[in-house]
Amino acid sequence: MVLGEFCAIYSEVVTAKVAQGGGVSWDAFIVPVLLMCFAGLCLLGAYWLGYVAVGDIWVVTVVSVTSLLILEPIVVWSLFGEMPRRGALIGFCLGALGMLSTVML
Repeated sequence: MVLGEFCAIYSEVVTAKVAQGGGVSWDAFIVPVLLMCFAGLCLLGAYWLGYVAVGDIWVVTVVSVTSLLILEPIVVWSLFGEMPRRGALIGFCLGALGMLSTVML
């Protein structure tokens, strides 16, 4: 699941990075599209195997969302090199607190 989430996030962020450059070449989207297809296959398999192994879709969903919460800022910072501004940081912290309360309660 982590591999699928990472590939999906990376594909999304690379697409945004291409758009940031101004001139859009359709050739630049080939790799992100193929990577997103691979990510989708990984995620479908992870959800399937996770549900078969655990028997509770909510546990699988919490693992997926938690991996997004951890991986996305790392990938965004590594590609864009910018820190979140005040509003995004507050939203990120509230999302992390919400995820923590879901797991703890």
